[in-house]
Amino acid sequence: YDAAGFYKEDGFLRYGDGTLGSEVGVDISSHQQSVDWEAVKAAGVDFAILRAGYRGYTEGAIQEDETFLTNLAAAKAAGLKVGVYFFSQALDKAEAVEEAEFVLNLLDGAELDYPIFFDWEDIEAEARTDGMDSVTLTACAVAFCKRVELNGYRAGVYFNQRFGYEEFDLESLQDYVFWLAEYNETPSFSYHFQLWQYCNDGRVDGIHTDVDLNLAFLRAKH
Repeated sequence: YDAAGFYKEDGFLRYGDGTLGSEVGVDISSHQQSVDWEAVKAAGVDFAILRAGYRGYTEGAIQEDETFLTNLAAAKAAGLKVGVYFFSQALDKAEAVEEAEFVLNLLDGAELDYPIFFDWEDIEAEARTDGMDSVTLTACAVAFCKRVELNGYRAGVYFNQRFGYEEFDLESLQDYVFWLAEYNETPSFSYHFQLWQYCNDGRVDGIHTDVDLNLAFLRAKH
């Protein structure tokens, strides 16, 4: 992306280079508590990526995000485009497929505008996933994404720069949407990505806590 194409407008970072435009997004979990989605839409937010659930890093149990179904219905009703993420701690392909099926069961056929993302991160604690290797992690991401796409949804993978360069084999994941986390004025990541999480301390009307802000890069409308 052309660094000159990024600009601020109404408190949000945006992008336009004549070929590509952008949409503004937030990603939301129970950490944001109750959200006024009408106010979020009125503030200029186009889309929301909602956490469907997570796998615990000690016992490995899958938990539903207690705000997910409420947020899914309310965000859609307010006119936002919606996607989903699952915070994975899968140790193998079978667990990754289990996580994908959990999300699919929750959605129960609901339409999405954005992908279902596999979000696997290091835990800064004693975790069952300590010692995860790159080959297994990439295989987990592929297994999750394949299961999602078998049900007709678009799949994607969330990662920061370290995971993009050192942990995931991105070549094996080229079929899926990449969502990069890099907190910066302009992204410096060397490879292609379609969504960019550019800060984790944004403020948006209708959300009472700090919130992650995102850009999705889209073909410009002429």
